[in-house]
Amino acid sequence: MSLIRPLLTALLAGFSVTAAAYAQSPLDAQIEARIDETLAEGIAGAVVLVEAGGEPHVYARGRADRAQGTPMPEGALLRLASVGKLYTAAIIHRLALDGQIDLDRTAADYVAPELIAGIANADIASLRQLLNHSAGVPDYYDEAWEAQVGTTPRNTAQITLDHIRGRPADYAPGEGYGYSNSHYQLLGLVAEAVTDEPLGTLMERMIFAPLNLQATGFDIEDDPRNTIHGYGRLGDDTVDTFALRDNNGADGGVMASAVDTARFLNALFASDGALSDIGTAMLSDRLDRGDGRYRALGPLYVEHESGLSLATHSGFIDGYVTTAVRVLSPDVTIIVHLNGSQPQLAGSLARDLLFILAAPQD
Repeated sequence: MSLIRPLLTALLAGFSVTAAAYAQSPLDAQIEARIDETLAEGIAGAVVLVEAGGEPHVYARGRADRAQGTPMPEGALLRLASVGKLYTAAIIHRLALDGQIDLDRTAADYVAPELIAGIANADIASLRQLLNHSAGVPDYYDEAWEAQVGTTPRNTAQITLDHIRGRPADYAPGEGYGYSNSHYQLLGLVAEAVTDEPLGTLMERMIFAPLNLQATGFDIEDDPRNTIHGYGRLGDDTVDTFALRDNNGADGGVMASAVDTARFLNALFASDGALSDIGTAMLSDRLDRGDGRYRALGPLYVEHESGLSLATHSGFIDGYVTTAVRVLSPDVTIIVHLNGSQPQLAGSLARDLLFILAAPQD
């Protein structure tokens, strides 16, 4: 395990990771075999991106639509779910870096009182605590919420916050930790209040357009590249969830191709990335979660025993799961998207792909 960093460094120095090289290499076959192991667990298909040394390669395996037998396409839009929180966090950090907001102030300092009335801790938790999930605001996404997910988007700030209005706080701000989608609904309201612009417009202006992310969008309703059917809901892994509209809102409303998702991560966490000041701000404050894991101001930050440091985030909605990983040094990016409801499989696949890259190559 301690050899992972030098081995990975040697691989990047001595192996030209181009699409053509991948297509003909034993490394390519090993990666595809590991993806196929995941599909054998009952997952219909996968879109996986591996980028090492600056050249991305996308693997599309299995089926995008079981009923039609449609092969998984490389360039399809992925329902990123909670990976979209990184985009909302990026907006908040840009506003903070520009002096428009202070991360140590509260949502109540910026948002109209009627929008957050009755939301526990909204008037005392800092934006910093919302970013790292130490604010104690109850999570709207409970069993009752999931049961109501349907074909009409409901993940607006008003509807989600109405679902928890009047509930007690989970804990006092800064005195606990609890992942809560509500935290990012509040952050979306802050961004909109400060700029007087919808969050989707802010993402287009601050992220999508500057990075030329032409296969990325927010709260997408209809796009011909949205072709991947998801499978699994409420304990039944056969249910087709394509028609459900759960991939929207400030806590998970981004859809993007694998390549565009990698470009965004690289912009944040590469030393020369276009958004590296935001990436640095995200990692500047870390809440220790034990075992080398820290909740930073947006992503999860991991210091692996091998010596590698990672910024990562995962997302899961019924039928779709994504894990996005960016090694800080050397430059390695891994995106795993599965159209199934087993998030642990995406995480283990991403981890194993990192180890495959770290192994010596003939």
